[in-house]
Amino acid sequence: MLGKTQHIGEVVSSNTVSFSAVIPDSSSAQAVLPVQFGDLIKVETESVFAYAVVYYIEHAPTDSHRKVFPHGRTKDELRREMPQVFELIQTSFHALMVGYEQNNFLRQGLPPQPPGLHDFVFHTTSEEQKAFFDKGFSYLRIFMNSKDVQPDELLVSFLRKYFSIIEKRKLVAIGKELSYLVDDDHRRLEQILERIFD
Repeated sequence: MLGKTQHIGEVVSSNTVSFSAVIPDSSSAQAVLPVQFGDLIKVETESVFAYAVVYYIEHAPTDSHRKVFPHGRTKDELRREMPQVFELIQTSFHALMVGYEQNNFLRQGLPPQPPGLHDFVFHTTSEEQKAFFDKGFSYLRIFMNSKDVQPDELLVSFLRKYFSIIEKRKLVAIGKELSYLVDDDHRRLEQILERIFD
């Protein structure tokens, strides 16, 4: 069981394809968020670790009926003069399921059940990231078939972030699989690969 101290979010909605989580208050006020677009993250539910990739991050009022108005002050000035402003906003993120670990066996694909509400979300370790990429590239098809993400942008961010831990022979296989998934759209494939290796 993972401890609460390292969590980067708390699940507020979920299904077997994706979930949404809210970043803890103390982290959401920081200049650098604890989660970024393309991060491989995990959440534990009933002895199943679901692996997911962050595809959307949003700052919004805690009350959806409240509108945010400009105050004409810097963030430092707001913290000094109107600290309550930051209590009325939250940062949330959405993540696409790409794998799961059950009984110490990691698979790429959708988990057997969605994360539970109020489960905590964590960063994956470097060992978990390597184990994930060693399992192949079924996640590519999940990216490309998802209607909720911009697949090219997510793919570029994701692979650029973890490029250094993927074996060269697997990078070649990823290129071949991508060619198939984009229906041999060579210009699109070229743009994706150029940006990954940029």
